[in-house]
Amino acid sequence: WTQVGASGGAGAAGGGAGGKYVPPSARGGASGAGLGGKSLAALAASAPGEAGGKSYNDNRDQNTIRVTNISEDTTEADLQDLFQPFGRISRVYLAKDKVTLQSRGFAFVSFVHREDAAKAMDKLQGHGYDHLILKLEWARPSAPKDPASSETVFRSGYGKALAQDTKEKVTYASNLTTGVR
Repeated sequence: WTQVGASGGAGAAGGGAGGKYVPPSARGGASGAGLGGKSLAALAASAPGEAGGKSYNDNRDQNTIRVTNISEDTTEADLQDLFQPFGRISRVYLAKDKVTLQSRGFAFVSFVHREDAAKAMDKLQGHGYDHLILKLEWARPSAPKDPASSETVFRSGYGKALAQDTKEKVTYASNLTTGVR
């Protein structure tokens, strides 16, 4: 039997002599195999990405295509099959209605390489798919939400005219009945 970690024995990781256990964070190693006492989160934060110091999530947004005018019947697997010939896909997000689970008509497809995403945009822009014509554009990163802002956002298009927190009773077609209560 050969004792692991013995000086001069098989598997000595440079630093552990006499058969003592040496944790991975304390192992030296000339090849830099150890983490040098850093946690994985610290290493991920300090490691430069492909885009000059940006993290993976920042780079992913640069390789993402926003696909619009998708039919309700489209699934993530359909999009995967459609975009797969152009290169490696890292993520497919299909926006779905929370109740019906049908497509909301748009999706995001993230590629590993931006060149592959550009190829897909060139070939599939205006492509007829499932009786609709696809529109593709580079996805813009969403703005971070400010938790301090507590103002009401009106998404219906009616603004304050049809606020949901009104105290008076609103009836259907109440604007058509004048003076009747």
